[in-house]
Amino acid sequence: MTTGAALGEGQDVVVGIDAGGSSTRARAVRRNVLVHEGAGGPGNPLVAGPEIIHASYRSALDGCPAAARVAACVSGGGGDAQRAQIAALLGGRFPGAVVHVAPDYVAAFLAAPPGSDVCVVAGTGSVVCSRAADGSFLVSGGRGWILGDHGGAARLGRAALEHYVAGVCGVPASFAASVRQLFGDGDWRFIVRAVHAAPNPAPLLARAAPLLTTAAEGGQEWAMEHLSAEMTALAGTVARHIEQHLAGISRVRVALGGGVWASVAAQSALTAALERLTRRPLTVTRSLADPLVGAVRLAESLQQ
Repeated sequence: MTTGAALGEGQDVVVGIDAGGSSTRARAVRRNVLVHEGAGGPGNPLVAGPEIIHASYRSALDGCPAAARVAACVSGGGGDAQRAQIAALLGGRFPGAVVHVAPDYVAAFLAAPPGSDVCVVAGTGSVVCSRAADGSFLVSGGRGWILGDHGGAARLGRAALEHYVAGVCGVPASFAASVRQLFGDGDWRFIVRAVHAAPNPAPLLARAAPLLTTAAEGGQEWAMEHLSAEMTALAGTVARHIEQHLAGISRVRVALGGGVWASVAAQSALTAALERLTRRPLTVTRSLADPLVGAVRLAESLQQ
């Protein structure tokens, strides 16, 4: 965190940033009036290099006015080094502002429906979080798409592309057309090379996630099995989190945040798995508020 006094017209401006594995988005508000909104590329400092990170934030903040308070909720922003990297970048962009960097799940939780006990975030990756009595956040899951992040878009997209390259002749024409539209080429060798050559495969894989969820919603058995497996693993993480951190709550209110939950099939698969894995009564609700709302709320709460 860096501190200071914002000067001039920026004294009434707050900026919230939601930075994930696929995109970086910024919103600036002055006295509850939107004054800037922008977007850039990947914002996770664990999987994207400094040059990409700088370009992403520069694009998202291009044209943004000076600000007094800035909150960035960043995927991969849980470590001291990563928070310091983003704080330094934003401190240079907003000299004199109060800058706070937090993990991305903070924005999702703050944007969840009022009264939510736990938030299951599934964007490019996935994580489960709740809030302790002292205001700190309790977290389960994560670990990245290679070793964790079950139910996240990167893993769902990988499952879809694995199915495609394993038997391209057997997939429906609509599925093959979607792959060609995504990659610009339908040859399975091209797909394999493109994924392996990507400096950060997660956003590319994440863009293929709708291939899996759409196929599942269409009743294709292979897709339903993959989706069920991913959501069962994620539900296991949620169930363990509930038992460990929310033992005193009789009915747990679960909020679903992130782009994966735009799929009804994904929501249904997770809810069904949760009902199998926990005996606790649950209310599962998709959070419709943009995480940027949570990031702005965090910025507004900062003390100058």
